[in-house]
Amino acid sequence: MDDLILAGALSIIGFFAAVVILVTAVVFTLTEMSRAMATNDPGRATFILAIVLLVLITYTGAGLWLQKSGRI
Repeated sequence: MDDLILAGALSIIGFFAAVVILVTAVVFTLTEMSRAMATNDPGRATFILAIVLLVLITYTGAGLWLQKSGRI
């Protein structure tokens, strides 16, 4: 029983740590994007959007691959 409590507590801590990292990444990205727009730097804004698009494509590709291989 103690192992289940420890595993649950660690899972909750891990979940909240992931949420904090995700929120921090979103805030940082939006801050950098607004700074690029405010300074009229289209190259920087394009680079930020390209990175976000690359992350989304990679995430989607991994999900499709896992679904095709029958793991999810």
